[in-house]
Amino acid sequence: MVFRDTREHTDRFRALDGLRGMGALLVVLYHFQYPNHVTHVVFVKNGYLAVDLFFILSGFVLYARYSGVIKDALSLQRFLCLRFFRVYPLHFVMLLIFVALELVKAIALHSGWVMAGQQMPFTGGKSYGALIASVFLFQGLPIWSQPTWNFPSWSISCEFVAYLVFSLVVVTGIVRCKAFFAAGTTLATVSYCALAFARNTLDAVDWGLARCLAGFFFGMLIFHFAAGARGKQLLAQPTAVIGACEIAVVMAVVLTMSLVSGGAILTIVPLFIIAVVVLQLDLGPIARILMSVPIQLLGRISYSIYMVHAFILLALSIGLKRIFRIPVINDPVTQMPVFQISVWIGDALVVATVLVVLATSAVTCTLIEEPARSFGRRFFASSSGRNPGQIRRRGERQAVANANP
Repeated sequence: MVFRDTREHTDRFRALDGLRGMGALLVVLYHFQYPNHVTHVVFVKNGYLAVDLFFILSGFVLYARYSGVIKDALSLQRFLCLRFFRVYPLHFVMLLIFVALELVKAIALHSGWVMAGQQMPFTGGKSYGALIASVFLFQGLPIWSQPTWNFPSWSISCEFVAYLVFSLVVVTGIVRCKAFFAAGTTLATVSYCALAFARNTLDAVDWGLARCLAGFFFGMLIFHFAAGARGKQLLAQPTAVIGACEIAVVMAVVLTMSLVSGGAILTIVPLFIIAVVVLQLDLGPIARILMSVPIQLLGRISYSIYMVHAFILLALSIGLKRIFRIPVINDPVTQMPVFQISVWIGDALVVATVLVVLATSAVTCTLIEEPARSFGRRFFASSSGRNPGQIRRRGERQAVANANP
């Protein structure tokens, strides 16, 4: 039996939306440093790899939607305008919140209300220079060796560079050159291999731009494959075959992230690529799980989850230290502060933190993300002197054509 494309003439890849939501939740658990039974297993310690998965997903989805849309200077401006209003408003709001907290710390310290902590206000990763870099989305570039302010936002900085590179190779026609994908595959593979060899891990923020561009290219490569004859052959396979492929690759991803560490974790990258290849079909049992209502809701707020969780974890840390006076020691291996609480209390904090992150993310998605995207569409339409409805309908028709080759 051949399973037909169930995307129903939409430009969304629903299983990949759900996969992004699951990845965002994994990043939250990865950054949870308190004693508990959940987050100290190898799988969660490798949770930083979800960011590399995000890069691949971005490359795939944006190439699917915009490869045939960006044709001239105006369409290039529209693309960059929409991406700016997609990522920057929430980033800027969270940055303001972090700055406000740092001001409160400085005032409290100056007034003698609290004793100085390990780091003085507006120093280290929260310096004035780092603040300027974050405002202009430079914080993820190789000039910074550590995450700054809202530390997960380094990847947003790198992604915006990828947007610029992507739009240029599309509008200039470089992407249509026969050698483009061969050369890009070589460079992306070399970048990841060099990182694994140099650092014995892929968890390196100062290599973030290389990780981003390599992952973004692999996403483009996946759609290039999916839009071709071999991709259509894959789509024509029986449901059982597609389902078996999904289960096999997801099991391989879980086992690799659960058992492998060090430079050998590089093997996760081709597994991510294969996973996206099969899941973008929106078919099979794993895809159906990812397309379920709860996980789709998770995918909808995934960007907010990624951007707000660091502040919530920081607020939790301040509450435990300043209000509940929980003693802290430095882990001799990671040099990270560890609160002296029982693992059972830590389990309760994991659950409570995840619930708070999800609730907060639902609010920020509704009040910041979605209005900002709408404003971005209106802003471009007004600045270009064109009717917003016409631009939106034309973009939607082209996106549907690209997403359903």
